[in-house]
Amino acid sequence: MEKKNLRFYIIKLINILYKIYKLFYYKKKIINLRKKILNYNYKYHVLNNSNILDYQYDKLLSKLEKLENLYPYLKNKYSPTKLVGSRYKSLIFFKKSYHKIPMLSLNNVFNKNDLFKNFFFPINKLINKLNFCCELKFDGIAINLLYKNGILISAATRGDGIIGENILKNVLKIKSIPYMLKGKNFPKILEIRGEIFITKKKFIKLNQQKFGKYKLFSNTRSATYGILKINKDINEKIFNLLNFYSYGIGFIDQIRFVNQQEILTKLEYFGIPICKYTKIYSSYYKIINFYKYFKKNRNLLPYNIDGIVIKINNIKKQKILGYTNHAPKWAIAYKFPSQEKLTLLKKIIFQIGRTGVITPIAYFNTVNINGVNINFATLYNINEIKRLNLKIGDHIVIQRCGDVIPKITNVIINKQFLKKRINILIPTLCPSCNSILKKTVNNILYCKSGLSCKDQLKAYLKHFVSRDAININFIGKKLINKLVDKNLIKNVIDLLNLNNNILSKIDNLGNKSINKILQSLKNKQKVTFNKFLFSLGIPEIGIVTCYHISLFFTTLEKFLNTNLVELRSIKNIGKKTSLNIFNFINKKDNIIIIKNLLKKIKIIYPKNIFKKNYFYQKKITITGKFIFITRSNLIKKLIILGAIIHTYIRKKTDLLILGTHPSSKLLKATKLNIKIINENKVLSLFQKYK
Repeated sequence: MEKKNLRFYIIKLINILYKIYKLFYYKKKIINLRKKILNYNYKYHVLNNSNILDYQYDKLLSKLEKLENLYPYLKNKYSPTKLVGSRYKSLIFFKKSYHKIPMLSLNNVFNKNDLFKNFFFPINKLINKLNFCCELKFDGIAINLLYKNGILISAATRGDGIIGENILKNVLKIKSIPYMLKGKNFPKILEIRGEIFITKKKFIKLNQQKFGKYKLFSNTRSATYGILKINKDINEKIFNLLNFYSYGIGFIDQIRFVNQQEILTKLEYFGIPICKYTKIYSSYYKIINFYKYFKKNRNLLPYNIDGIVIKINNIKKQKILGYTNHAPKWAIAYKFPSQEKLTLLKKIIFQIGRTGVITPIAYFNTVNINGVNINFATLYNINEIKRLNLKIGDHIVIQRCGDVIPKITNVIINKQFLKKRINILIPTLCPSCNSILKKTVNNILYCKSGLSCKDQLKAYLKHFVSRDAININFIGKKLINKLVDKNLIKNVIDLLNLNNNILSKIDNLGNKSINKILQSLKNKQKVTFNKFLFSLGIPEIGIVTCYHISLFFTTLEKFLNTNLVELRSIKNIGKKTSLNIFNFINKKDNIIIIKNLLKKIKIIYPKNIFKKNYFYQKKITITGKFIFITRSNLIKKLIILGAIIHTYIRKKTDLLILGTHPSSKLLKATKLNIKIINENKVLSLFQKYK
């Protein structure tokens, strides 16, 4: 009996000791997790220099939350699960500002299971038959605008949710944020919540112009933050790059609202910009379809979004559910899967383009982002290497911009691997022709050898035969590389004069392939004037500029006899572009090449098309996919008929040509009452004007 009792007490003691050990083990784990997350918070919210991916951060926060729920006695009011943002000073030069109602964050989910389990299931237990307001989640900086008697008196960042930084001075310079509310009967005090962001197009403009001493930004959020924290006199045009959309309100007196939709309608009445893509759904499946639609089409939007926000529409029911210290229980962010992956940089290769500019290409361990394997990314120029402080052996963050172009957005420096980092040697000689490299004012490397540099010649010939230029069939990159490497062709005329004798010297090129190439070269190439101009490879002259030039001059003869004054008067052509064109057409070698090209190429001019056709001088935008015609052929035929092609829908757009699976252009065209025609109608008109 005594032995049994002793055994019982020993087991009990072991269990107690194990529980004590477990308590200390998890306490240490929780403390370490908190420190780690708070450090990431500080870097993200204060330094604007995150060194962790979003989904990795969310995993850490979720792990901490689970541990705190398992051991509630280890909970702490200063835990990152209880705080919003960072308690450190963020925009250090600005005064503090208290929010009248706390400006909380949102809980995140990344898949349907978590969305149902963490949001819909608990809600359906409490409330039945709900409507949900679905909005886009902008990737920008949250702001709280305080209006008193309709006048903007404060503009504060989120901060820690209670106190933010008052950046009113800079916010007043943003055109889309009104200094005074419009309409009548606005409340005495009104807090408006929203997001300040920069569009993709304006982000590119910002990095191109650099606005003086300001650095290149890696993404739209850091660019928005960088502009907002400016605390000295600067060209105010930089603030015109920023946009604002409101998604709700904080404190309000006098007025009471029934639902979120009503709030947004009232804000629009007051002159506050709101997003047009907000939808109200009662069906779970319709919400999922809303998410899927924007997940698929987000790259078509002019701004970056990283998910959708789902809110209970009814305000009374929002109040029933209430809040945690961290976030409302009646709203959730359903985020898109990460477009970022972490990998290891293996090497940098310096590539020469057709204009001689040296472009670094980064090669890294293969990563899969949204089903696509990626193992290299362009670094644009050597400035990007310096900006990222990039070295061989670095752990780098890869992002697919617009779901297409891979880009290195960040370097994650791990102290364990510091010794293994190897400096990148910037070349002084051209990797192709060994000539001495030159530098521009902007520190961009280039080779001055022109088409005598084999890599530049290859790049130009690939440009010349491409679809956007002359569009010659059966001559691809591999064939061009072999012809140039074997010194069989030295210019574009040699390419057009290829014969059986030259082609037979190329390995693995059979008689059938040779006959196809010769047949495609035998027929005189027919191209529109704008494509002929583009095929010439004039430095820094793109497709759009060539299109505007073709409309302005209408013939090659007029173009070749132009002057700088005339060039400057063309739409979207500045000093540098006009000088590049003028220098090109005043070189004898270029004129000789153009004359020889005309023996092989027939130019189709817009003036040769009879003016009384349906498309002539109409401003046309295209959306969707087409069954019986390729998009490039559609554009080519429209230009021949004298149409003016626009990328985006504008008020002055005359016509939208609609294919299957259209983008948001269709919605915009409908709202602006723009005429819409389908593929069948277009093809029947083409047949008529044949």
